[in-house]
Amino acid sequence: MCGIVGYIGRRDATPVLISGLKRLEYRGYDSFGIATVGSALEIYKRTGSISD
Repeated sequence: MCGIVGYIGRRDATPVLISGLKRLEYRGYDSFGIATVGSALEIYKRTGSISD
């Protein structure tokens, strides 16, 4: 089952998004990804749990 977390605000988005993704882990997972836009688009994709 998929889950989506989003954030718009002044704080650094990465810790906020990781916290939100950890809250969704109970749904089951095999991968996760984060995309942030600052001065450039940054995309992180990984297989496994968020703590890996």
